[in-house]
Amino acid sequence: MTIRFPTRASTSDQPKSNGKPRPPKYAMLSVAFAIGAIVLFLLASLIDSVQDYSMYILIIGAALLVASWGIYFFVGKPSSKKALPDERENVITVIGCKGCDKREERAFETGDFMFKELGPCAKCSGVSFIKAIYLIPTKKE
Repeated sequence: MTIRFPTRASTSDQPKSNGKPRPPKYAMLSVAFAIGAIVLFLLASLIDSVQDYSMYILIIGAALLVASWGIYFFVGKPSSKKALPDERENVITVIGCKGCDKREERAFETGDFMFKELGPCAKCSGVSFIKAIYLIPTKKE
């Protein structure tokens, strides 16, 4: 059984005010493009006076829809690759032993999870396991 704990890399970097999260500006732009595309599609199909230009209106609407998807998938999401190396330096794994009171700390490694058995204890030959994983917060300057 794997237990995964959220880290700062997986949470939102948006500041919260008054208990309500602020929507990112790129998401609003993406929604505006999608609504614009829907309006253009309706305009091209429902209004008789612009049917001569319906192909151009549909192409512009499709371009707006593709731009909306591009903004949503590529620009609007924060990149966790930039934050991950800094976070890993501050994540500590605590190793304990089931047979004795030995406690050891080391830097977090990929694949670490709570209660993972690591092998025999160096002190008493009991079973070593990951007892805790925690993050040391860094001060922002």
